[in-house]
Amino acid sequence: MQWRMWLGTALAALMAAVGVAPAGAEPVPMRPLSADKTSRDGWQLNIRVENEIVNSIPNLANARDSREGFVTASATATAVGGANPITDSIFILGYQLGCQSDVSAGLQYGGTAGVGPVGAIGVGGGVLPSASVGLDGGAAGFVQTVLQPGVIVDLPLSNMTLSPNGQAMLDIDNIHIKADACGGDVTVRSYAYLRISTEAAHTQFAVYGDPIKI
Repeated sequence: MQWRMWLGTALAALMAAVGVAPAGAEPVPMRPLSADKTSRDGWQLNIRVENEIVNSIPNLANARDSREGFVTASATATAVGGANPITDSIFILGYQLGCQSDVSAGLQYGGTAGVGPVGAIGVGGGVLPSASVGLDGGAAGFVQTVLQPGVIVDLPLSNMTLSPNGQAMLDIDNIHIKADACGGDVTVRSYAYLRISTEAAHTQFAVYGDPIKI
């Protein structure tokens, strides 16, 4: 039956277009991170990220275009030895989320009753001729989405200033992260960012974890 072949092609194209939420996986321990920097006025700066775990889970709403997970990490920043007092600082721990295909323009679902060929799956703003489907028996419908270029967003989860002794410690435990309206893979990576200011210098740097899919 030729329509079955067409239907299989259509469904495969749809799965590639909007993605399917992955099955639950075991929590993944990530490697520790460390970075050092010396400011131009002599501050010895260090960032460490430890005990990081990424736990990907099936989407709670069972949505094909949403991904979610839980993250745990500890981050520490230190600043010692500078010649000028620190007048301002910020230390941030968070995640960057990369969406393979942005489908925030929305999915369109529709249907008609009657006999005849209908339907197409739109990919990249166009229509795949090979994905046209006709269903015997009278029921017909379509699923269409407009795919936009992928996006990357920053998701800061915790922040603080350095204490008077030049230290800051951030801990996140089992914090929920998610990406909605995203087709295809969602990849995340942790980051820790430190900025300090003195009367003589303004210094900022960051450390990034390994990318991992959720």
